[in-house]
Amino acid sequence: MKSLLTSALRGICFALAIASSAFAQPTINESPTELAPIQVTADLWSTELAQVSASATVFSAEALRSHGTQHFGDLVAATPNLTWAGGTSRARFFQIRGIGENSQFEGESPDSSVRFLIDDLDFTGLGGAASLFDTQQVEVLRGAQAGAFGANAAGGVIKVVSTDPTPYHAGYASATIGEDNLIAGEIAHGGPISDTLQYRFAAQRTTANGWRDNDFLNRDDTNDIDELNLRLKLRWLPNDLWQWDTTIFYADQDNGYDEFSLDNTGFTTFSDRPGRDTQEALAGSIRGITESDAFTFTTKTSATSTESVYSFDSDWTFAADPRGYDLFLETQREREVFNQEIRFDSNNRPVGHSPAMRDGGRWTIGAYYESLNENTFLTEGFGSASTDFDATTTAIFGQWGQAISDGTRLIAGLRVEDYELDTDIEFRGALDYSDTLLGGKLTLEQDLANGHLGFATVTRGYKAGGVNIYNFLVVPTEGPDCYDTEILWTYELGWRGRSTDGKLSGEIVAFHIDRDTPQVRDSAGFGASFTYFVDNGTSASVSGVESSFRAELSPQLSAYGSLGLMDSELDRFTLSNRTADTAGGRDLANVPTYTYSLGLRYASTNGFWASTELNGRDDYFESNTHDQTRSACTVMNASIGYRADAWSVTLWIRNLWDQDYEDRIFYFANAGPNWETNRYESPADPRQIGASVRYEF
Repeated sequence: MKSLLTSALRGICFALAIASSAFAQPTINESPTELAPIQVTADLWSTELAQVSASATVFSAEALRSHGTQHFGDLVAATPNLTWAGGTSRARFFQIRGIGENSQFEGESPDSSVRFLIDDLDFTGLGGAASLFDTQQVEVLRGAQAGAFGANAAGGVIKVVSTDPTPYHAGYASATIGEDNLIAGEIAHGGPISDTLQYRFAAQRTTANGWRDNDFLNRDDTNDIDELNLRLKLRWLPNDLWQWDTTIFYADQDNGYDEFSLDNTGFTTFSDRPGRDTQEALAGSIRGITESDAFTFTTKTSATSTESVYSFDSDWTFAADPRGYDLFLETQREREVFNQEIRFDSNNRPVGHSPAMRDGGRWTIGAYYESLNENTFLTEGFGSASTDFDATTTAIFGQWGQAISDGTRLIAGLRVEDYELDTDIEFRGALDYSDTLLGGKLTLEQDLANGHLGFATVTRGYKAGGVNIYNFLVVPTEGPDCYDTEILWTYELGWRGRSTDGKLSGEIVAFHIDRDTPQVRDSAGFGASFTYFVDNGTSASVSGVESSFRAELSPQLSAYGSLGLMDSELDRFTLSNRTADTAGGRDLANVPTYTYSLGLRYASTNGFWASTELNGRDDYFESNTHDQTRSACTVMNASIGYRADAWSVTLWIRNLWDQDYEDRIFYFANAGPNWETNRYESPADPRQIGASVRYEF
């Protein structure tokens, strides 16, 4: 802990010396004073970023375009204390401050720790659909959001905010080409249909071969990308009282999966039957808002239907290879999610520094309902099995803010949830789990000199327990039938501010998390004949710092970046399997000691701009049940561009130094003849160069 605090102090001094918020960049013709305030919408109360009393990162539309960003997975390295697990064609599972899932094969119940939203649509655990087309901004809120959000989130919230309809006609068309036969195209347009109805339509198509070369099949497209995304948004203003917003979203991902080899030969594979990673989703939402003299009433209804297939050659080789065996695994998922939220917000919000205003309090009360049905169908060479999940969440929540003195405010949130899980597992029968859950937060805000904000927060978060599925190959005695709810107590102390001239700004948040009965994933079996399950440890903790900075060094030159520091410990405990193995007594998985991002951007008045960005992380454990680590890495990205009137062109390069590092590790016995436990790596993408052209109309 002492070394962590020393590193933290050094990081804080470094951040303050440079200063401000990553990626909130001006357009090329804007000065810093002309920037519109950035609104954070993923919290219960929509608030300007400069006034948010939480650890948050926001990526603007201009930043996404200037870096050639295609998918949310491209942003992970630039976000403090955020990691993700590969093993799929797109980033799908995320960890914030070490809290989150590495994957979801046939293991635990479908309840992810990090909530992933696209507008009002819930894609939690289905983040592969997060292509960033026609995107207004991306928000990442770190820390448990129970009591401050309609839906629970133990680790944090990631929200993609797409462009809303406008009362005027506007749109764009863009095209991108790059190495690996990358071809992508986007088009978007919106405007008024009538005096009361507005629309916004956007479409994106992306194809690429993938970086793997399958030597056995003599193919270079077994890890290909083929994605189509469509979105329609409508805004109806029938009268002066109501605003109705509707979103319809369709995603069709037909991607390959062929990433591992027995020899760890990097981008060369030998599978005789490559797998697929597909996801087809249809989702829609309706949001209605009306305002009276006393309060604002909001109703949100959303539904998401997803069918996915995750398959792979389990032996990672061809049938005649004497080291292997011949086995193909496929997991099919059909998920239906329905959400309903209603809430009442007070209207007494005098102008002030915070949502909890000086001259009066602010309150919100609401109710939330979620129904999730998922059918999982697992097929292996030995047989097949299915599992049906029915999970129901019913919750009430509220938040209240009040000035307690001049410049001092208190914000309190509370959430009470009833969670019911019913499962029907083939070969095992019905297993149920239920719990009454309590979460909340208490925040103290203090106005500091020169418009700066200080805050301290205590949060009680949770992640509901669940049922272990297992497959038909492994007997249930390998682990527990059910695992218990995890409780997280988070303590935060933060500062956010900017200089009087607006050219220097930043935030620093120090935190400590106590995790009671942490949920820990384990596996049992041999070779491909193994299964995942979740066990409960006794306790764990994470301490760290998150900071971001921005400095306008001149009218044309800006510096930006972020820093994350973490120190963690998983206390030793006995696994609930028949061998009574122990785990823990070391750092948690998915907790790098440091993550950082540092960039420079030059934007001239004649339309030319250039930027460079350095992202890095320390090594960290892949799993809580083995000691293999993902290697440390430092990755540089760069881009240059030019804009003239409605046209813009961007040349970009990712992983400029062609850094070699992993995005997933397995550690088990998967090869004969001795069947020794070995490390297997999936390398991250190599250097890629591309170009994008955009026309706005």
